[in-house]
Amino acid sequence: MARGARTNGVQVCTGLGAGNLGDELMAAAFWNHIAADVRLRVEAFEDYRNLGFTYPTRHDYQGASCEADLARAGVPGYAVGSTPVTELWGLGWPLQAITRRLRGFQQRSLPYHMVGIGVDAIEGEEARALFAEVLLDATSWTVRTESCRDALLDLGVAGERIQTGADWAWLYEPSHDHRDWAAAEWKSLGIDARRPLVVVNVVNEIWAHRDDVKRQIAGALDHLAREGLQVAFFCNEVRPGAYYDHAAALATQGFMAERSTIVAPGIHPLDRVLGLLSHATVTLSQRYHFTVESVLAGTVPVSIARGDKLSGLLAELGLPAAGTMDEQDGARLARQTLDTLDSRHATLAMLENRRAALRERAHLNLAFVPELRRAGSDR
Repeated sequence: MARGARTNGVQVCTGLGAGNLGDELMAAAFWNHIAADVRLRVEAFEDYRNLGFTYPTRHDYQGASCEADLARAGVPGYAVGSTPVTELWGLGWPLQAITRRLRGFQQRSLPYHMVGIGVDAIEGEEARALFAEVLLDATSWTVRTESCRDALLDLGVAGERIQTGADWAWLYEPSHDHRDWAAAEWKSLGIDARRPLVVVNVVNEIWAHRDDVKRQIAGALDHLAREGLQVAFFCNEVRPGAYYDHAAALATQGFMAERSTIVAPGIHPLDRVLGLLSHATVTLSQRYHFTVESVLAGTVPVSIARGDKLSGLLAELGLPAAGTMDEQDGARLARQTLDTLDSRHATLAMLENRRAALRERAHLNLAFVPELRRAGSDR
């Protein structure tokens, strides 16, 4: 660790560096809102080197491994952001992975904090037993929503160890305005700045086989195109392969009759992502952080509920879900999107108020870890 650090600790990997822009957004906001003299050992997937992510030089980085003894340095552990408590994708990731990473802190009686994270309701007997092994003993929890808090109470966590904050991404502060760069980028893809644009993020993951849902979404996008909207797909998860967003975009695009374009998946600096989305008249989202990014960029998201976390986000934003990952009606989706366009200005004003409230709440993510706070902070 660097000399002069006010706090030494380990930032335990919850997805950082794997290729999901949401993980990068949360981490960037977290690092920008902790004290400048705090230096951490940060665990990140090795892809962060290959994909070109740029991280602050004041921290030390190591490759992520469930077998690594992260507690060997004798300093606290911090699991920051993401949704490490969920059984939506089975037990292996993220529940077993985070359990292995934190076990050493438990065995050494070192503090380990869950900082600004999401928690889904856990019903499976095996998943609940796994939670009880290590996570139940976590020193503290700051969580995104009241429903996350309720899920922890149901799992046996004492209420005094839980504080409701908000997702770290609400604290993200762009350092540059990339609207001009983004306008040129859209033009190079054949997008006319004078016409409305819908930017779409679709997800495969465990729903890769659901061609019926993709056909419904494609039908909705064709309807929107015939109403005068341009359609562009954006990958918020940039890894290649059938499991990820580019494959989902290609498959959905393949079911469309009208023209659309795909922004090539790759590592766009976060400010540029917001620049691209700032030109969208509306977005269509299947990812939590693509919805957040849409709000941060000043546009209106129409979001398809993907798990508890996106449903909870929509409730906090005051937006209706546009179906689910398993149930979709193309005509209804097109109608809801057009209705959103009709009420766009009022919705933008409402979202700005919700965004300000969530940003204020996100400062509470450091409620139990004063050693990380900026000097003079009263939060």
